[in-house]
Amino acid sequence: MNFRKRLCVLTILLMLGAAVNALPNRLRAQELDFSRFGAFESMGNGTARAGSAPKTIVDDGEQHVVFLTIWDAATDTKVYWKPLGGTATKTTVIHGTGVRTFQTDGAFKIEAVAPDHRVVKYDYVLLALRKE
Repeated sequence: MNFRKRLCVLTILLMLGAAVNALPNRLRAQELDFSRFGAFESMGNGTARAGSAPKTIVDDGEQHVVFLTIWDAATDTKVYWKPLGGTATKTTVIHGTGVRTFQTDGAFKIEAVAPDHRVVKYDYVLLALRKE
């Protein structure tokens, strides 16, 4: 395993470990087939502000896994995503902080929802899925 892959795996494990320790009562799971992970693409963080347009994380039509950690939320968060093999975009509402994993078919956006200017702070890790 080369250095970049090791760094990617270590980063994912550290982010998930921190999330589990900080938010054990809010952790939710989705079944993942780790053998389908093709490549590390990116990781980052951001702030979504209520009243602003949704922040786009993925918009390429390719299959991805997104590990999303909401670590500071003064309001609810809406996630717009297209499930694998699906035709319509789904909306998931996350109340407060938490960790979620999404398998998406090339579309993923995040939005803070509130009548005023509250913010949601988040981190994400984006992995490509191998085509079957």
